[in-house]
Amino acid sequence: MSLQKKRIGTVLPMTSLVSKKSDDGTFAAGEVFIDWLAKTKQNAWQVLALHQTQLEKGSSTKHIPSPYKGYGIGLDPRFLSSDADQPSTKQLSNFIKNNHYWLEEYTLFCALRDEFKTDDWRQWPTDIKKRNKNSVKKWQKKLTLQINTHIRIQAQLHICYGQLQKKAAANEILLIGDLPLYLSFNSPLVWQYQSLFEINLDGKMQRTSGTPVSPKSHFKRQIWGHPLYKWQDKNLVSEIEKLFKIRLKYLAHLFDWVRLDHAKGLFVYASMDLTSKKNDQYFAGPGRNFLKKIIDFTHQQNLSIYAEDTGDNLKELRECLRLHQTPGIKIFRYAYDEKKKIYTDQYLEIDRYQPNTFAYTTTHDTETLMGYLQRLSSDEVDALIKKLDINKTTNLKKIAKQIKNKIINSPAKMVLITLQDWLYTTERINMPGTEEEINDQNWRYQMNIPIEDLPTSLCTASCVPADFSALRLKKSGSVI
Repeated sequence: MSLQKKRIGTVLPMTSLVSKKSDDGTFAAGEVFIDWLAKTKQNAWQVLALHQTQLEKGSSTKHIPSPYKGYGIGLDPRFLSSDADQPSTKQLSNFIKNNHYWLEEYTLFCALRDEFKTDDWRQWPTDIKKRNKNSVKKWQKKLTLQINTHIRIQAQLHICYGQLQKKAAANEILLIGDLPLYLSFNSPLVWQYQSLFEINLDGKMQRTSGTPVSPKSHFKRQIWGHPLYKWQDKNLVSEIEKLFKIRLKYLAHLFDWVRLDHAKGLFVYASMDLTSKKNDQYFAGPGRNFLKKIIDFTHQQNLSIYAEDTGDNLKELRECLRLHQTPGIKIFRYAYDEKKKIYTDQYLEIDRYQPNTFAYTTTHDTETLMGYLQRLSSDEVDALIKKLDINKTTNLKKIAKQIKNKIINSPAKMVLITLQDWLYTTERINMPGTEEEINDQNWRYQMNIPIEDLPTSLCTASCVPADFSALRLKKSGSVI
């Protein structure tokens, strides 16, 4: 769905929140953050994914920080504050009724995870690992108490998030979530639909998601480690589509917009060989027809979608997005590659950004503006200033501010700024391709000052959206 009115917002994961009024990294802290967004006349917040992540290797209780090694459904219990209200009997009953399509399997998985002290379901007893029908019934009965506990926790989480939604709607603030293309191997959805993935029940995966070395890439070879969909089995594509629709149906209750992560992977995806990079391969994904069905279904759910369309080999993806009036993204960080000494006009020419675009200074996967500028030589900074036609100065903060304001005032109807770029700091959220299975330092960024002390004079008058009439805001309570 095309964008109609100018919107400005902040990119910040829920886990990064620090508040004087509530527990850090919780939905309660999120309500405080919405107050700040309202004070700064912003009307969007990209919170990214909110699902629980897989357990750390060797741990039965500690989850890794990356949301891109996630379960793909349900809400993460770490978002509950210590004083969160318990659901009433009516609320619990309504929640179960409205969420039966995912809740039963999800809570069984969590109960089994706790029972066997691992979410690597390959290590579970063979009968339940392979989802024998009688075994599923047996374990549902045996773990009834544990399952009911997880149901109650999810109800509690959704009630708290509903309060956050209500506050966002009252302040005309859009909530933007994330649809990661891939799921963690240790996801309840992979366990439930294991026939749809390239996996080996009895051993390690030989091939996983990732990205090979490319002359046009901004990153080195990366092994992401997710199981690949069986796109090459044409008989399974419709079943994979159903899995995506389950996820989108769920997300539609949480967000106004959702970002389709790594949309390129629907057209061409990398199959990374864990034994030798020489055997890395690209394969054709399901393509236009699949993406169209996803877009159509998303709109049917009263949810808007945009796509991450960065990288190379994007012509077909972008044509499809234009055809279906679905926004792509522009990330200024990619305007100049200091290693290859290459300018990329589609990101550099801010004044030519298309209106139906999500424009970013930087993202959760890149350096901040200040971090990026500090990487450049003085000559490179001067050249960038000249190309952008902004005021020459040696003060990097003033340069970053000019770039940020130029993007805010670009033709793009949605502009999203990381909190670090509002504050001109250098702390990164994530460094792609460097995740560790134990004690990973990515995705641990927390605000260096509490929400209550954040500055409130960020945008010039020309940056403030004047008309909120086109906003489509989720109403709270849709899953309760």
